Amino acid sequence: MKIKYGGEEIEVDLVDVVEAKEPWAEYKLSDGTKLKVRFVLGAVYRAKDKYTEGGDPVYITRSQNIVVAIVPDELRKEGQNGD
Repeated sequence: MKIKYGGEEIEVDLVDVVEAKEPWAEYKLSDGTKLKVRFVLGAVYRAKDKYTEGGDPVYITRSQNIVVAIVPDELRKEGQNGD
């Protein structure tokens, strides 16, 4: 199969994920907000005939990040989102 990568179309193989752990990463910000971030992998492709400088095959991922903000009340604007 071919996909677009780095401005060109390259030949790739789809690589199945056989095990996954996708925990939430949590960050506390200086304003008191807590961010919870989760990386969700959608697909993994291994490029044919493309290798890193170290000789490893190039892997291309399709993913999305999910971000949840837990914001202190004093930073929230009244009247938004049903408040």
